[in-house]
Amino acid sequence: MPALNIRFSEDELEGLRRQARVQGTSMTTLAHDLVVGRTERAQHNALVLGASARVMGMSEELLKRLADR
Repeated sequence: MPALNIRFSEDELEGLRRQARVQGTSMTTLAHDLVVGRTERAQHNALVLGASARVMGMSEELLKRLADR
């Protein structure tokens, strides 16, 4: 399985250790889940923004007519 080395400051690393202890998991699992979760949210947000822009573009005339009422 591919791996990634990430550098942390001492304070950041201690925060990661502390959070892993609180959650009862390893630092590796916690870091993995946080990175993957953040990436999935960013991808989802990009899809939603793209769809919203397309809908707004297709609805521009209708929205103008409704605003004039």
